[in-house]
Amino acid sequence: MNPTISVVICFYREGSILKETITSVLNQSFTDWELVLVDNNATEETREVATDYAKNFPGRIRIVHEPEQGICSARNKGITESAGEYIALIDGDDMMRPDRLERQLERILKNPGISIVGSHFDLISHDGKEVLQKNLHGFAHGAQNILQWKSSMKKLLGPMNLSYLPTFDMIGSPFMLFRKEAAKKAGLMDLRMNPRDLEDFLFCMRMFEIGPFSIIPEPLTLYRAESENTRKHKFKEKHQRRSLVKLDLFYSILWEGYGKNYPQNKPVFQQLQAFHLINIGCHLMKWNQGWKMGRSLIRRGATINMNSFRDHWRWYIKSFFPRTLHSRFFDFEQEQSTPLDIDNTFINHFFQWPHLHTEPIVNSDDSHLNT
Repeated sequence: MNPTISVVICFYREGSILKETITSVLNQSFTDWELVLVDNNATEETREVATDYAKNFPGRIRIVHEPEQGICSARNKGITESAGEYIALIDGDDMMRPDRLERQLERILKNPGISIVGSHFDLISHDGKEVLQKNLHGFAHGAQNILQWKSSMKKLLGPMNLSYLPTFDMIGSPFMLFRKEAAKKAGLMDLRMNPRDLEDFLFCMRMFEIGPFSIIPEPLTLYRAESENTRKHKFKEKHQRRSLVKLDLFYSILWEGYGKNYPQNKPVFQQLQAFHLINIGCHLMKWNQGWKMGRSLIRRGATINMNSFRDHWRWYIKSFFPRTLHSRFFDFEQEQSTPLDIDNTFINHFFQWPHLHTEPIVNSDDSHLNT
């Protein structure tokens, strides 16, 4: 007989940390599950860990391979290869509380119209020895800008006329349980979002069209913080361009689904454009090669959203003050001299909707998991 739940873990370079993740699945109070480990071009050390568990637990743990690099491809492979009616996702460096599967399955069985069951989580240190923050919810732990962002996403879903729209929320992939058939109906993870970043957001939008979400307000997952090496890598100049390209792609896809056929959503997209253009523009002000481009983005943002004209133009005016004052005005400690892989041509085409996104996302060694 097929298991009730298939737990899908994609692995890449977690190394020995993967043992803790797999052990947390083995310790679940609910026992009718299989574990599908997706090898997405993993390091040798990580692959050895997965292989050992698959050998020691035949029939319970198996490995599938996905050669196309990226968390979207890997998760889709795990979902389609799963035998269970329900799918539980977790990243290869996180851990489940012993009752996670039991609690989430109970919730979805009592509410069959639900498309995703999520939960809160505890943020733990990278070494797993310390709980940094308890009982968190959402992608940015309730930050005000994320609350505004979710409000905008709700507005974009408005034309769908979903009766349960007021309950809209966002759930990170590591905390999700859902029906396999519902995910297939939604189109699974969008492969255009490979290698990673923002894929959760698009998946949530698609799944919410199928049915409401339910979030268990308890930390059923331990979410591991990034390592110091990962954080340092994210500030390299190559990552700046990649992040902007991915953000541009994300909103281009949103425009396809919720913009061009719904003229009433145009003001929402304008607000989102202005918000990101000004935030990114202010961020670029700390680079000695980027402040002029930052000023250009701030000006565009202020022009797009005339409803907040006064608030936005104050940033533009500050950009003309002497560079010695910029660190105080734009809240950075010191000017960055590292080169930016961004030029005026890129900036001029950035966030110009509607348009076809043509620049590829280049895989880099930080493209997958955060270990």
